Amino acid sequence: MKSTALEEPKRFAVGASPQCRTVTVDRVSIAYDDRGSGFPVVGLHAITHGSRDFEHVTDRLAARWRFIALDWPGQGRSGSDHEPARLARYTTLLAGFFDALKIDRAVLIGNSIGGSAAMAYAAQFPHRVAGLVLADPGGLIPMNALGYRLCGLMAALGRAGQRDAFYFKPVFSILYRQFLRTPAARVQRARIVDAAPECAGIWEQAWLSFPTPDANQTDIGTHINCPVLFTWAKRDPVVSYAASKDAIARFSDHSVSLFGGGHCPFLEEPEKFLAAVEPFLESTTAEKFAVRSLSAKAV
Repeated sequence: MKSTALEEPKRFAVGASPQCRTVTVDRVSIAYDDRGSGFPVVGLHAITHGSRDFEHVTDRLAARWRFIALDWPGQGRSGSDHEPARLARYTTLLAGFFDALKIDRAVLIGNSIGGSAAMAYAAQFPHRVAGLVLADPGGLIPMNALGYRLCGLMAALGRAGQRDAFYFKPVFSILYRQFLRTPAARVQRARIVDAAPECAGIWEQAWLSFPTPDANQTDIGTHINCPVLFTWAKRDPVVSYAASKDAIARFSDHSVSLFGGGHCPFLEEPEKFLAAVEPFLESTTAEKFAVRSLSAKAV
């Protein structure tokens, strides 16, 4: 993909590679990287991030599986959307993405809203999901007065970014030092902060959607039967593992691995993440699962 502007949008550096592929889903150009071969594993990033969040784990995953990482609309190298950023929209786009790439069945690795979309997709299309790796997914904490207040403040921060308020970027930078804490995440964190003004509208849309009933996934575990591995950053300042435990207990086939960091285990502690995830992928993509996959790379 090439920008028609003299200078590429800063969000491009957060997402898919310059050699990425694109596919149109519901009039939205979705950028994605597609590497390796074998059973498909699809990576879904957090809001205002991009698929480059997976850069520390891509080589290892693509050496054994077909690893596909996409950019959500208006983030990374994907085109803008004609609908607001919210869980239902991302779930619809994910379904269209599977169809466009002719992915019959896959394992999903989702962080934050990416994890929420992975859960929603697995509940709606159980025959197309062999397993879930959920990294600090949203939607599992019951909403209370503090949660409503937090979402309102976060949405207000997005509005500040859209009007180019002088304090937006410093505040966003402070916030992201809490979300992405480890040295491994430092470079991608800087890219995310640098691109934040371009994605401020999407940030606002998403945070306005989080306290709505449609984003409540506290009972979704009762509708998901595939194996689930929860990977959780223990120091997450917003999506607390402790507050999510009741919802996690509703998943019939689940395990939990805890990590350092603040929100994104595969970016913050990639080696430890791979040590936990590779055995899970081996079991969920074994021959008894893989024979059901008719996936083929898009031309």
